[in-house]
Amino acid sequence: MNYIIILVIIIISLYIFKGNGDRKSKINSKIPSPFKLPILGNLLSMSGDLHLQFDKWYRQLGSIYRIKAGSVECVVLTGYPILRKAFVEHSEAFASRYRLASKLQLNGCEDIAFENNPRHAILKKVTLSEMTSVKIKRMEDHIIKETEKLISLLDKHAEDGKPFQINGYLHMFSLNIILRFLFGVDYPYEQVNQSAGIIKTVQDFFIEAGKPIVTDFLPFLSQPDPKKHPYFVSYAKLVKEVEDLIEKDQKQREQDKSSNDEQNQTILSKLIKEYEQGNITWNGVTNTAIDIVAAGSDTSANTMIFCLISLANNPDIQKKVHYGISSSLSGSNDIVATHSKYHSSLPYLSMVIKETFRKYPIAVLGIPHELTQDVEIGGYDIAAGTLIFQNIYSSHRSEEFFDQPSEFIPERFLETTNLNYGSSTNLVHFGVGVRDCIGKSLASAEIFTLLATLLNRYQFINPNDKPLCDIGVFGLAYQPPLTNLIIKKIK
Repeated sequence: MNYIIILVIIIISLYIFKGNGDRKSKINSKIPSPFKLPILGNLLSMSGDLHLQFDKWYRQLGSIYRIKAGSVECVVLTGYPILRKAFVEHSEAFASRYRLASKLQLNGCEDIAFENNPRHAILKKVTLSEMTSVKIKRMEDHIIKETEKLISLLDKHAEDGKPFQINGYLHMFSLNIILRFLFGVDYPYEQVNQSAGIIKTVQDFFIEAGKPIVTDFLPFLSQPDPKKHPYFVSYAKLVKEVEDLIEKDQKQREQDKSSNDEQNQTILSKLIKEYEQGNITWNGVTNTAIDIVAAGSDTSANTMIFCLISLANNPDIQKKVHYGISSSLSGSNDIVATHSKYHSSLPYLSMVIKETFRKYPIAVLGIPHELTQDVEIGGYDIAAGTLIFQNIYSSHRSEEFFDQPSEFIPERFLETTNLNYGSSTNLVHFGVGVRDCIGKSLASAEIFTLLATLLNRYQFINPNDKPLCDIGVFGLAYQPPLTNLIIKKIK
């Protein structure tokens, strides 16, 4: 009897899905597509290193292709020209996020990354109000202090001369920058174990968030148990970490009334003000704080780790970038080379950073969008309701857009030295369109300042006989491998 009930449910579900999907399938039918199975579509191929599978399909099918993930129609777009056509020229149609059932179950999509209703405009306005050039310049004082604390620790490793794992130090650095930005606090470096807990929690969540959850695409199956599924468990740990920080911030503000002055306002205090005025929910406050802590601390650190791996594997490039920095700082007493003061005088470092963004984009597939209008892109009609992927990995790793894409060649960016993306570089590491990376200005300042300072002060040496591994772990944020380096202080 149970089998009959299950069979009836499946048949009814398939009938509903077929009715809902007929229009999208018909409109999208001309778009190239790999072979797909009945019901499952291409879902069985969407596991493991998903960015590599998408890259394989791109090389077979081209810059615009269609996949079927169970009942969900998906279109994958590759390359700056196509992405610009979609997300800039048709920005309104491509702006919305695709709200998967698991994400709705996770936090109701009440955050800056996934919110689609008018509350998103409020969350974005609050965050951008702290991303002005004046605010970023003010944040440089904190970046300088954090850089000075980090090099005092790295000096000890330079004296020791033994290999050590660099990842944790850079993650702690980025975490402290974003905590100062969001809460106005940071972790003392002596509390390495305390900060390492939240760092590991962020990394675990990003890895789990990149894995497809079958019930998002085959909803007639039972929903995952939030108490057991790693995606929900890792997020619950992250919620606990951030809620503890919010509670500490609130207690501190109650004790220190001066922290409520306009000069001392943080993103968190502004979010809470919007909540008190009834403009956003409390979930919107906490979930947006989680977005900022997770994305802000993990992505910048990962970029810097990949950069140091590449420079240790390419000592001639490292020597050249050091020479450029030391020449520019010659005669200066500056220990920390800030973005605002030195970015225009260090073009080769800017090229090295751009090449790191290119070869190791952290958001390899971005965050899925949902098309809200029927649109024609590149000669193909795409239906409203289709899930849209920005294939950032292939956009950066294809011979169609870059010569010798597997090689680390900073000189390919010789004609442009700013850290942004655009038609002259084909870079899309921060995404494209009105929902690109909201923290790109802070990330650029942070990455430039720390790398300029470290590469002026130290030589980073590969302790092995073979090149350091530069193959990361797929997730919502691409994770670099744990890496041991030797550093030598340059006199």
